[in-house]
Amino acid sequence: MMDLKVRRGLRYAEYVAVTALLVLSAYVGANYAFGIQTVYVVSDNPSSMSPTINYGDVALTYRSSFSNLHVGDIVFFHDPRGNPGIIVHRIVWSGTCEGQLCYHTEGDNKVTNPTPDPWNLTAPYYLSQVILVVPAIGYLSPAFWGFTGLYVLLPVAFVALVLFFVAYGRKIGQAEPETKEETHG
Repeated sequence: MMDLKVRRGLRYAEYVAVTALLVLSAYVGANYAFGIQTVYVVSDNPSSMSPTINYGDVALTYRSSFSNLHVGDIVFFHDPRGNPGIIVHRIVWSGTCEGQLCYHTEGDNKVTNPTPDPWNLTAPYYLSQVILVVPAIGYLSPAFWGFTGLYVLLPVAFVALVLFFVAYGRKIGQAEPETKEETHG
């Protein structure tokens, strides 16, 4: 029989995990409703941000103000050269370019990115700042199967449902069966 403190701790951890997933889903869903992508699955291999962000990792982002970014922040942005796709790199320098705020970026992977990027990142290309990286969870993402947009949330919803049903099943298993006393007369 499991110690009461351990059971309480596990139950508390389970509630925290489910609550965190629900809050995360609400945050991501609300942002998608306003046309803001907050979840990115890193699909370039090798990743230009290895070892910080690797192929299959999921990055949760926040659209902070362009002027509030700092050297060391990791950001997602459109390629300033006009190439399709989105780039994720670290800010390595900030300053002004032609009278406006700009940043120089560089990937952490020194094999694929031995020098800073050849462009200046300006506000029109900026998308969002990385606030959390979840390793390898992207392998579950439909984005790896060719889907994009809200379908990326399917793995999060699946995990939340599994946790809910596990918690519900435990609750049913812990319920004491009711017994009626029979009187024979």
